This record gives sequence, C-alpha cells and structure tokens, in this order.
Amino acid sequence: MTTLSKPVKAIVMDMDGTLLNERDKISPVTRDYLIGLEKQGVRLVLASGRSYTRLLGYAGQLEMEKYGGYLLEIDGVALYDLANQQRTKFKTMSPEEIHGIFSYLTTQNAESQAMFDDGLFDFFTPEIYEKKKQIRQEQNLPDDFPWTAGPWNWLTDFRDGYGNLHYLQSADEISCPINKLQIMQEEKPLAELFERLQDKFSDSFAIYRTTPRQLEVLPFGYSKGMGIRKLMEKEGWGKEEVLVFGDGENDVSMFGEVTHSFAMGNAKPFVQKRARYVTGTNREDGIVQALKKLGI
Repeated sequence: MTTLSKPVKAIVMDMDGTLLNERDKISPVTRDYLIGLEKQGVRLVLASGRSYTRLLGYAGQLEMEKYGGYLLEIDGVALYDLANQQRTKFKTMSPEEIHGIFSYLTTQNAESQAMFDDGLFDFFTPEIYEKKKQIRQEQNLPDDFPWTAGPWNWLTDFRDGYGNLHYLQSADEISCPINKLQIMQEEKPLAELFERLQDKFSDSFAIYRTTPRQLEVLPFGYSKGMGIRKLMEKEGWGKEEVLVFGDGENDVSMFGEVTHSFAMGNAKPFVQKRARYVTGTNREDGIVQALKKLGI
C-alpha cells in the first residue's frame, strides 16, 4: 500500500457491509479509532442508501455533529450537514415518474419498496408472503413485527427510520414523492431481474446492485459518486485528500472520484477489482486495518 502524498481531510464510508458489522453495529474498535481521527481534524462522511432518519443514530455514536461530519443520503440524492443541521435534497421522483417501473415490478416475483424520508410503500407477491409467514412463525416474532424485507433477509424492522409503512397492491396507491426504490429477492433471480430492468429502464433511472439480494433504483444520473463530487467541490477537498471505503456496486461510483479507494474483503470480486486497494472485512475492522497500514 502506497504512502499518502497529502494529509487526509475526509474519510467516506458506506454503511451496510462496510462500516457496520453483521449485527448492524459499528464495532467499538472502529468507532474509537474514527473519533480519534476526528479529534485530529479528519471529517467523516457516511455514504448510504439510507435516509438521514436511519443514519443520525450512527452519526451520534461517532460524534460527527461535533466535528463537522456529513451524511450522503439515499445514494447521493441528499446531503446532510451535521454541524449546521442543514439538509439539501437534490432530487425526488413523483408518483407519475415511477409508475411505469413500479407497475412492472409488481409483475415480477420480488418485493419492491418505494422509499420516502420517514416511510415506505411495500409490495410483495403471495409467494413471498408465504415465506414471510413461515419465517415469522419459526422466529416467533411478535404480531406487530413489520412484513418488510431488508437487504439481508425477508423480515427486517425498519421502524427506527421508516416508521410510516404502507402495504400496497399497485403503483396507483403511491401518493407522495419518492427518494428511491428497493427491490429484494434471492441472489440468482435478483441478478436476472437486474438484467431485465437494465434493458427496459436504464435510460430513465440509475439501477444498482447494492447487496447480493437487493437492487436500488435512483433518479437518472444520480449516484454516490456524484454526491461525493459535489461535497468535495463544496469543501475544496482534493482527490488525494479523501479516502473512500465500500463493498457494494453502488459504491464503485465513489472509487473513481478519489485517489485512494478501498473495497472491503467481503465485497464481491466485481467491486474489489474497481478499488485501488482491498482491506479486511467488515467483521474484521477492515477500515481500521487500512488506516493503520497508511499510517493514519
């Protein structure tokens, strides 16, 4: 690993599969190390598909408000300046804009979610509903546990950030502007659906694979990379002064914006090939491993 030619001014980190371990937590080792760097003047940026409602808790753990950190939300669609409590949303999609693609998704064997700031509209097929019922019974989950799928399993509780849940049967029921779409299915059928969506809708939307069993659909032209570029211009950070860590295909767009990009050891080969370096996994404090090797 090469040495740095300039001091680091910012560290940009994806959340799921990167900063967070398999228990959806920031490990104490990583948390303490990052706070130590903040005390030395390094700014932290959390770059995630999540909205601010599901990021503020993690930002609090890292004391980012105190040290002038940022949240790059919704894969680059919004930016939250924690020190000034200022949020800038660059784009939303109207119900009319997403009607065609969401209607198509209701014909596919997948779960589709239309996300807004504090809630989501959720559609899933009868086949998936049967899977969910079986899992709910096997895990002895309470009756009020949400039916929503997440990036890693068929039942995930999003109420900490998306408490306003609506289960729907058609795209006609979507009634407010949408930040993004999420589509969940097992890895192989999801890969096939990804190809179909690219073929039919890539001229109108940005479509990414974020985990092996989740796709995300954003407004056309938007990405984490675009968001990081806007933030770097705003702060005057150079390409050699910002480090980027990620594990998903939606993180690759950030790699091209900086000199020093890191794929996690748990990232797919496609992602690892596009980063300058590969570090340890999210279970092994891979971010800290990389920073120590660079002498930071």
